[in-house]
Amino acid sequence: MEMTSYTLLALGPSSPHTDSEWLNHPQITAVFQHRPAAPNGKRLGSRVLGIGLDALILAVRTLKPSVKGPYIANNPWIGAALRLTGRTNFIVTGIYAEPSSRSWKVLRKLIGGARVIALSKSEIGPWNADGGNAQAVLYGNSFGYPLQEPSPHFHIFVGGTSDRDPGIISELVEEVLRSRTPVRLTLATGEPASETQRNGNVIKRPGYLSQHDFGQLLSTASVVFLPIAQGTRAAGHMVLVGALESGIPVCVTPSEGMKEYVIGPAVTLCDPTRPILPQLRLLASKPHLQSGEIREFWADTFSLKSYIARVGELLD
Repeated sequence: MEMTSYTLLALGPSSPHTDSEWLNHPQITAVFQHRPAAPNGKRLGSRVLGIGLDALILAVRTLKPSVKGPYIANNPWIGAALRLTGRTNFIVTGIYAEPSSRSWKVLRKLIGGARVIALSKSEIGPWNADGGNAQAVLYGNSFGYPLQEPSPHFHIFVGGTSDRDPGIISELVEEVLRSRTPVRLTLATGEPASETQRNGNVIKRPGYLSQHDFGQLLSTASVVFLPIAQGTRAAGHMVLVGALESGIPVCVTPSEGMKEYVIGPAVTLCDPTRPILPQLRLLASKPHLQSGEIREFWADTFSLKSYIARVGELLD
Protein backbone atom coordinates (compact mmCIF):
# COMPACT_ATOMS: atom_id res chain seq x y z
CA MET A 1 0.00 0.00 0.00
CA GLU A 2 1.29 3.45 -0.92
CA MET A 3 2.19 5.64 2.05
CA THR A 4 0.46 8.99 2.53
CA SER A 5 2.71 12.07 2.28
CA TYR A 6 2.18 14.95 4.72
CA THR A 7 3.13 18.61 5.06
CA LEU A 8 4.11 19.58 8.60
CA LEU A 9 2.63 22.91 9.73
CA ALA A 10 4.26 24.85 12.57
CA LEU A 11 4.37 28.26 14.25
CA GLY A 12 7.54 30.19 14.97
CA PRO A 13 11.03 30.48 13.50
CA SER A 14 12.30 27.58 11.44
CA SER A 15 15.16 25.38 12.61
CA PRO A 16 17.27 23.66 9.95
CA HIS A 17 17.94 20.75 12.32
CA THR A 18 14.28 20.31 13.24
CA ASP A 19 13.14 20.59 9.62
CA SER A 20 15.78 18.07 8.55
CA GLU A 21 14.72 15.55 11.21
CA TRP A 22 11.09 15.73 10.09
CA LEU A 23 11.96 15.59 6.41
CA ASN A 24 14.06 12.48 7.03
CA HIS A 25 10.81 10.64 7.72
CA PRO A 26 9.57 9.10 4.45
CA GLN A 27 6.03 10.42 4.92
CA ILE A 28 6.95 14.08 5.58
CA THR A 29 7.57 15.81 2.25
CA ALA A 30 7.46 19.48 3.30
CA VAL A 31 7.59 21.80 6.32
CA PHE A 32 5.60 25.05 6.22
CA GLN A 33 5.74 27.63 9.00
CA HIS A 34 4.41 31.01 10.10
CA ARG A 35 7.69 32.41 11.34
CA PRO A 36 6.55 35.74 12.90
CA ALA A 37 4.33 33.91 15.44
CA ALA A 38 4.17 35.30 18.99
CA PRO A 39 6.96 33.51 20.93
CA ASN A 40 4.87 32.87 24.06
CA GLY A 41 1.53 32.40 22.30
CA LYS A 42 0.19 35.79 23.42
CA ARG A 43 -0.11 39.31 22.01
CA LEU A 44 -1.20 42.20 24.21
CA GLY A 45 -1.86 39.60 26.90
CA SER A 46 -4.33 37.71 24.69
CA ARG A 47 -4.03 34.15 23.37
CA VAL A 48 -6.73 34.93 20.80
CA LEU A 49 -4.51 37.68 19.36
CA GLY A 50 -1.48 35.43 19.80
CA ILE A 51 -1.65 31.77 18.92
CA GLY A 52 -5.23 32.05 17.63
CA LEU A 53 -4.39 34.76 15.09
CA ASP A 54 -1.07 33.15 14.14
CA ALA A 55 -2.74 29.79 13.51
CA LEU A 56 -5.39 31.44 11.34
CA ILE A 57 -2.75 33.29 9.30
CA LEU A 58 -0.89 30.02 8.78
CA ALA A 59 -4.07 28.22 7.74
CA VAL A 60 -4.93 30.93 5.21
CA ARG A 61 -1.43 30.75 3.75
CA THR A 62 -1.80 26.99 3.24
CA LEU A 63 -4.63 27.70 0.79
CA LYS A 64 -1.96 28.30 -1.83
CA PRO A 65 -1.81 25.36 -4.26
CA SER A 66 1.90 24.92 -3.52
CA VAL A 67 1.21 23.97 0.13
CA LYS A 68 -0.35 20.58 -0.38
CA GLY A 69 -2.18 18.50 2.20
CA PRO A 70 -2.78 16.36 4.01
CA TYR A 71 -1.22 18.20 6.93
CA ILE A 72 0.26 17.44 10.33
CA ALA A 73 -0.51 20.42 12.57
CA ASN A 74 2.01 20.54 15.42
CA ASN A 75 -0.43 22.54 17.55
CA PRO A 76 -4.17 21.91 17.99
CA TRP A 77 -5.03 25.54 17.22
CA ILE A 78 -3.54 25.11 13.76
CA GLY A 79 -5.95 22.23 13.27
CA ALA A 80 -8.84 24.40 14.47
CA ALA A 81 -7.82 27.12 12.00
CA LEU A 82 -7.58 24.61 9.15
CA ARG A 83 -11.16 23.57 9.89
CA LEU A 84 -12.29 27.20 9.89
CA THR A 85 -10.80 27.59 6.42
CA GLY A 86 -12.62 24.53 5.11
CA ARG A 87 -10.04 21.76 5.45
CA THR A 88 -10.53 18.34 6.99
CA ASN A 89 -7.39 16.59 5.72
CA PHE A 90 -5.19 17.05 8.79
CA ILE A 91 -3.78 15.32 11.86
CA VAL A 92 -3.16 17.28 15.06
CA THR A 93 -0.39 16.75 17.61
CA GLY A 94 -1.22 17.77 21.18
CA ILE A 95 -4.38 18.87 22.97
CA TYR A 96 -3.03 21.22 25.71
CA ALA A 97 -6.43 21.86 27.29
CA GLU A 98 -8.30 20.64 30.35
CA PRO A 99 -11.63 18.89 29.67
CA SER A 100 -14.67 21.20 29.91
CA SER A 101 -12.52 24.34 29.72
CA ARG A 102 -13.46 26.91 27.08
CA SER A 103 -10.36 26.07 25.03
CA TRP A 104 -11.15 22.35 25.14
CA LYS A 105 -14.73 22.91 24.00
CA VAL A 106 -13.61 25.08 21.08
CA LEU A 107 -10.96 22.56 20.02
CA ARG A 108 -13.39 19.63 20.30
CA LYS A 109 -15.95 21.39 18.12
CA LEU A 110 -13.51 22.47 15.42
CA ILE A 111 -11.18 19.47 15.33
CA GLY A 112 -14.11 17.09 15.50
CA GLY A 113 -13.25 13.57 14.40
CA ALA A 114 -9.86 14.44 12.92
CA ARG A 115 -7.04 12.31 14.27
CA VAL A 116 -5.17 13.65 17.28
CA ILE A 117 -1.79 12.44 18.50
CA ALA A 118 -1.79 13.58 22.13
CA LEU A 119 1.17 13.72 24.51
CA SER A 120 -0.41 12.04 27.52
CA LYS A 121 -2.74 9.08 28.01
CA SER A 122 -4.75 11.19 30.46
CA GLU A 123 -5.62 13.61 27.63
CA ILE A 124 -7.13 11.04 25.29
CA GLY A 125 -9.75 9.55 27.63
CA PRO A 126 -12.06 12.59 27.86
CA TRP A 127 -11.37 13.48 24.21
CA ASN A 128 -12.40 10.08 22.89
CA ALA A 129 -15.33 9.82 25.31
CA ASP A 130 -16.70 12.97 23.68
CA GLY A 131 -16.45 11.49 20.18
CA GLY A 132 -12.86 12.37 19.35
CA ASN A 133 -10.20 10.19 17.76
CA ALA A 134 -6.99 10.43 19.79
CA GLN A 135 -3.95 8.28 20.56
CA ALA A 136 -1.01 9.17 22.79
CA VAL A 137 2.78 9.06 22.37
CA LEU A 138 5.65 10.32 24.49
CA TYR A 139 6.81 13.80 23.49
CA GLY A 140 10.40 14.38 22.47
CA ASN A 141 12.47 17.23 21.08
CA SER A 142 15.99 18.45 20.40
CA PHE A 143 16.27 22.06 21.55
CA GLY A 144 20.04 22.31 21.21
CA TYR A 145 20.48 23.11 24.92
CA PRO A 146 24.11 23.03 26.09
CA LEU A 147 25.57 20.30 28.27
CA GLN A 148 25.20 20.89 32.02
CA GLU A 149 27.64 23.40 33.52
CA PRO A 150 26.66 23.46 37.23
CA SER A 151 26.87 26.59 39.35
CA PRO A 152 29.35 26.66 42.29
CA HIS A 153 26.40 26.38 44.70
CA PHE A 154 23.44 24.01 44.63
CA HIS A 155 21.17 25.45 41.92
CA ILE A 156 17.48 24.58 41.46
CA PHE A 157 15.79 25.58 38.21
CA VAL A 158 12.00 25.89 37.94
CA GLY A 159 10.81 26.81 34.47
CA GLY A 160 7.68 27.11 32.35
CA THR A 161 4.27 28.66 32.91
CA SER A 162 1.61 26.06 32.09
CA ASP A 163 -0.07 24.45 35.10
CA ARG A 164 2.69 25.26 37.58
CA ASP A 165 1.51 25.02 41.21
CA PRO A 166 2.06 28.40 42.93
CA GLY A 167 1.52 26.89 46.38
CA ILE A 168 4.33 24.37 45.97
CA ILE A 169 6.60 27.06 44.53
CA SER A 170 5.92 29.28 47.56
CA GLU A 171 6.79 26.42 49.92
CA LEU A 172 10.08 25.84 48.07
CA VAL A 173 10.90 29.56 48.24
CA GLU A 174 10.48 29.54 52.03
CA GLU A 175 12.63 26.42 52.38
CA VAL A 176 15.38 28.00 50.28
CA LEU A 177 15.35 31.23 52.28
CA ARG A 178 15.68 29.23 55.52
CA SER A 179 18.50 27.03 54.24
CA ARG A 180 21.79 27.13 56.16
CA THR A 181 23.68 25.86 53.13
CA PRO A 182 23.80 28.25 50.14
CA VAL A 183 21.11 27.55 47.56
CA ARG A 184 20.32 29.31 44.30
CA LEU A 185 16.74 29.07 43.06
CA THR A 186 15.84 30.27 39.57
CA LEU A 187 12.14 30.79 38.87
CA ALA A 188 11.76 31.19 35.10
CA THR A 189 7.99 30.99 35.40
CA GLY A 190 6.83 34.20 33.75
CA GLU A 191 6.89 36.66 36.66
CA PRO A 192 8.60 40.07 36.34
CA ALA A 193 12.34 40.10 36.96
CA SER A 194 13.42 40.29 40.61
CA GLU A 195 16.00 38.95 43.03
CA THR A 196 15.83 38.10 46.74
CA GLN A 197 18.81 37.22 48.94
CA ARG A 198 18.93 35.92 52.50
CA ASN A 199 21.70 34.13 54.43
CA GLY A 200 23.67 33.56 51.23
CA ASN A 201 20.66 32.07 49.45
CA VAL A 202 19.50 33.65 46.18
CA ILE A 203 16.06 33.51 44.56
CA LYS A 204 16.13 34.97 41.07
CA ARG A 205 13.24 35.58 38.71
CA PRO A 206 14.84 36.40 35.35
CA GLY A 207 11.63 37.61 33.67
CA TYR A 208 10.93 36.81 30.03
CA LEU A 209 13.58 34.60 28.39
CA SER A 210 14.08 33.60 24.77
CA GLN A 211 14.34 29.86 24.18
CA HIS A 212 18.11 30.26 23.77
CA ASP A 213 18.51 32.12 27.07
CA PHE A 214 16.13 29.70 28.79
CA GLY A 215 18.34 26.78 27.76
CA GLN A 216 21.54 28.57 28.73
CA LEU A 217 20.21 29.29 32.23
CA LEU A 218 18.71 25.82 32.67
CA SER A 219 22.06 24.23 31.79
CA THR A 220 23.68 25.77 34.91
CA ALA A 221 21.29 23.95 37.27
CA SER A 222 22.09 21.07 39.60
CA VAL A 223 18.50 19.82 39.34
CA VAL A 224 15.30 20.85 37.53
CA PHE A 225 12.07 20.90 39.54
CA LEU A 226 8.59 20.72 37.97
CA PRO A 227 5.85 21.64 40.47
CA ILE A 228 2.87 20.63 38.33
CA ALA A 229 -0.70 21.33 39.41
CA GLN A 230 -3.08 18.39 39.40
CA GLY A 231 -4.74 17.98 36.01
CA THR A 232 -5.08 15.74 33.00
CA ARG A 233 -3.30 17.68 30.29
CA ALA A 234 0.39 17.21 29.49
CA ALA A 235 2.27 20.15 31.03
CA GLY A 236 5.95 20.39 31.86
CA HIS A 237 7.07 17.83 29.30
CA MET A 238 9.03 20.38 27.24
CA VAL A 239 11.09 21.55 30.23
CA LEU A 240 11.64 17.92 31.28
CA VAL A 241 12.93 17.02 27.82
CA GLY A 242 15.19 20.10 27.71
CA ALA A 243 16.68 19.26 31.11
CA LEU A 244 17.47 15.69 30.10
CA GLU A 245 19.03 17.01 26.88
CA SER A 246 21.40 19.07 29.06
CA GLY A 247 22.12 16.03 31.25
CA ILE A 248 20.28 17.32 34.34
CA PRO A 249 18.05 15.18 36.60
CA VAL A 250 14.40 16.19 36.98
CA CYS A 251 12.05 15.99 39.96
CA VAL A 252 8.28 16.14 39.23
CA THR A 253 5.29 16.44 41.53
CA PRO A 254 2.53 13.85 40.95
CA SER A 255 0.23 14.69 38.03
CA GLU A 256 -1.92 12.55 35.74
CA GLY A 257 -0.71 14.48 32.71
CA MET A 258 2.96 13.70 33.47
CA LYS A 259 2.64 10.10 34.69
CA GLU A 260 4.22 8.49 31.60
CA TYR A 261 7.19 10.85 31.74
CA VAL A 262 8.46 9.73 35.14
CA ILE A 263 10.70 7.03 33.67
CA GLY A 264 14.41 6.26 33.64
CA PRO A 265 16.97 6.91 36.36
CA ALA A 266 17.05 10.70 36.02
CA VAL A 267 13.34 11.52 36.47
CA THR A 268 11.77 11.01 39.90
CA LEU A 269 8.61 11.92 41.77
CA CYS A 270 8.68 14.53 44.51
CA ASP A 271 6.31 14.24 47.47
CA PRO A 272 4.91 17.78 47.95
CA THR A 273 3.61 16.88 51.43
CA ARG A 274 7.21 16.57 52.68
CA PRO A 275 10.03 19.15 52.66
CA ILE A 276 11.01 19.65 49.02
CA LEU A 277 14.59 20.92 49.30
CA PRO A 278 16.01 17.69 50.82
CA GLN A 279 14.39 15.64 48.05
CA LEU A 280 15.99 17.83 45.38
CA ARG A 281 19.39 17.63 47.08
CA LEU A 282 19.14 13.85 47.23
CA LEU A 283 18.34 13.53 43.53
CA ALA A 284 21.17 15.86 42.49
CA SER A 285 23.69 13.99 44.67
CA LYS A 286 23.06 10.49 43.30
CA PRO A 287 26.47 9.35 42.04
CA HIS A 288 25.14 7.27 39.12
CA LEU A 289 23.38 10.24 37.50
CA GLN A 290 26.17 11.44 35.24
CA SER A 291 25.35 14.04 32.58
CA GLY A 292 26.56 11.84 29.76
CA GLU A 293 24.36 8.92 30.82
CA ILE A 294 21.33 11.21 31.18
CA ARG A 295 21.91 12.58 27.69
CA GLU A 296 22.13 9.05 26.30
CA PHE A 297 18.76 8.29 27.87
CA TRP A 298 17.37 11.51 26.34
CA ALA A 299 18.70 10.59 22.90
CA ASP A 300 17.13 7.13 23.05
CA THR A 301 13.79 8.14 24.57
CA PHE A 302 13.08 11.87 24.40
CA SER A 303 14.98 13.27 21.40
CA LEU A 304 13.19 14.71 18.40
CA LYS A 305 14.27 11.70 16.34
CA SER A 306 12.62 9.29 18.78
CA TYR A 307 9.45 11.42 18.90
CA ILE A 308 9.15 11.55 15.11
CA ALA A 309 9.54 7.77 14.97
CA ARG A 310 6.66 7.35 17.43
CA VAL A 311 4.46 9.77 15.50
CA GLY A 312 5.35 8.03 12.28
CA GLU A 313 4.13 4.70 13.61
CA LEU A 314 0.63 6.22 13.92
CA LEU A 315 0.40 8.11 10.62
CA ASP A 316 -1.24 5.38 8.57
